[in-house]
Amino acid sequence: MRRFFVHPHAIDGHIARLDGDEARHLASVLRLRAGAAVELFDATGTVYRGRVLRATPATVEVEIIGRHHAASAASPITLAMALIKGRKMDTLVRCATELGVARFIPLRSRYCENRGRRDRQRERWHRIMLQACKQCRRVTPMEIDPVQPLSELDPSGFRHRIMAWEEEAQGAFPAGLATEPGPVCLLIGPEGGFHPDEVARARSRGFIPVSLGPLILTAETAALTAIAITGHLCGWIGPDSDR
Repeated sequence: MRRFFVHPHAIDGHIARLDGDEARHLASVLRLRAGAAVELFDATGTVYRGRVLRATPATVEVEIIGRHHAASAASPITLAMALIKGRKMDTLVRCATELGVARFIPLRSRYCENRGRRDRQRERWHRIMLQACKQCRRVTPMEIDPVQPLSELDPSGFRHRIMAWEEEAQGAFPAGLATEPGPVCLLIGPEGGFHPDEVARARSRGFIPVSLGPLILTAETAALTAIAITGHLCGWIGPDSDR
């Protein structure tokens, strides 16, 4: 069954209305017509089962015939990631969405890629994220923050703070991930790595350096590896996950 994103304010009783890209995709690309069964998801964790009442490229009306709300993760993961080159960041946004990351914070660090229109980048990442949500059947969209300097990253709201660092040879992921649920922040550097001053500052703010193995990984591989390990240790990557 095809799934589409709907804004909560576009739901009135048992009727949901799609417009913009979602309406065009449903009516013009997929050519769904009245009577077609669809699923809708909003930004609150609710999934709606529905039936198309009317479909045009400008507006689609869907009758809601059922709904359910997904439970939130006990240890939501935030990925704080230094900007990397080209379309690699786009790929990272898509994969982080598929792996269940709750929040994405793009960072400017000393050695990071620092070109491009930030407003347009964020808009593109948001589109990529929504497409990934539909593909992987994720319920709650990943939050995407504006780009900010690494020096302004505020880790105070996270119970667990982890920094993947290529010069950390033996540091293990905190044992408390499995026994002490709470928000997690993963800090990942750019292709040029962290400057020593950035490492010192991160340590002073409670980040624990960890090793991802004996080989030097690319920035995007390091990020996805850290997400997968953290999700596994937190217990929410598995066949019963619904996010």
